[in-house]
Amino acid sequence: MDSRKINILNAIIEAYIDMPVPVGSRTLSKDYNLGVSSATIRNEMADLEDLGFLNKPHQSAGRVPSNKAYRFYVDEFYDNFMPYENKKFSEQIKNQLMGISNSIEEFYKNTVNLLAEMTNCTSYLVTPQKPDRTIKRLTLVKIDKFTAVLILVGDKGVVERHLLEIHDIDEEDLLYIEKILNENICGLDFEKIESLKITLSMGMAKYGKLISDIINLVRVFNKKVSAIEIYYDGLTNILNFDEYKDLDRAREFMSLIEDRDSLLEILSDDLSPDRIDVIIGDENEAELMKRYTIIRAPFMSSYKILGSLGIIGPVRIDYPEILKTVQVFSDGVQRALVEMQRGV
Repeated sequence: MDSRKINILNAIIEAYIDMPVPVGSRTLSKDYNLGVSSATIRNEMADLEDLGFLNKPHQSAGRVPSNKAYRFYVDEFYDNFMPYENKKFSEQIKNQLMGISNSIEEFYKNTVNLLAEMTNCTSYLVTPQKPDRTIKRLTLVKIDKFTAVLILVGDKGVVERHLLEIHDIDEEDLLYIEKILNENICGLDFEKIESLKITLSMGMAKYGKLISDIINLVRVFNKKVSAIEIYYDGLTNILNFDEYKDLDRAREFMSLIEDRDSLLEILSDDLSPDRIDVIIGDENEAELMKRYTIIRAPFMSSYKILGSLGIIGPVRIDYPEILKTVQVFSDGVQRALVEMQRGV
C-alpha cells in the first residue's frame, strides 16, 4: 500500500477512535493535513474499501475501519514501537503498587485496579500455578493480648498474613508454638501437610485449637499457590464506549468476564515472551470474543513466563496509548515481583 493510502487510512482510524461516527472525505480534508483534495481522498477511500480496509455503513457517505484496518494500523505502529522507552514510568508504577500492597494477592488486585483506571478498559491479570512447594518460614507476631498476626512465607516468595485470636497467650508460649510449627511445617511438601499431625506436650495441649487453626491456614495457603488465579477490574468501564450504550450488549460483556472458567480458557492461551499480543475482533478464536480486542503482555522471571496481564475492550480503542500502558505495567509488575522475592 502506498504512503498516501496509509496516511488516509490512519487518519480515518484515528478520527473514528476519537468519535465513533462514519468518517467522510470532508472531515479528513478539514481536520487532517493530508495534502490532497477531497476528491482524491474520496477516490482513495473507495480503493481502501475495495481492499477490505473500510466498511460503508448503510445509507452513510462516510466509512468506518474494518478489523483488517485495525490490524494494519497496529502492525504499522509496532514496527516503530520501542517497548523499553518508558523505564522511568514502569519504575513509578512498580513503586506505587509496592507502596500500597501488603501481600501478593493485594498486589495483583491493585495492579488490575490501576491498569483499569489508566486505560479506561476492563483489565485482567492471570497468574499460573505458583512455584512455591513448601513453607519457608512461619512467624507469629503478638499485636495485643487477644490478637496476633500469622505470616506465612513460601519458598519462592509468596507471602500471606492472617489475624488470629490468641486469648491472652503469653509471649513465651507464642514463641514456643511458632518454634513447634516451624519444626514440623517448614520444608515439608504441601501434599504432606494435608495429613500433618502435631503431638503437643501436656502444658501446650490447651493451645490445640489455635495450632489446628494455623495448620488449616497453611492448607489453604497450599490450595492458593496450587491454583491458577484471575483478577479483573473496571468491569463497568465498557459502558464508557458508545458501542455498549445498548444495555444488552453491556450485560453480555459483563457475563463473559464474570464467567471465570470461560474467561480463563480464553486468556490462558500461549503468548509470546517477547511481544505484546493484540487480538482484534474476529481474530479471537472464542465466538464470544469476536466483538472485542484483547491486548496482553507477559510478566516473567529468568525468561520464564509467570503470568500475563492486559485489557479487554471494544475493537475501537486507542491502540498506541494502550499498547504502551500495558507494556509499562508488564515491566513494572515484573520488577516488583523480583524485588518482593528478594525482600523475603
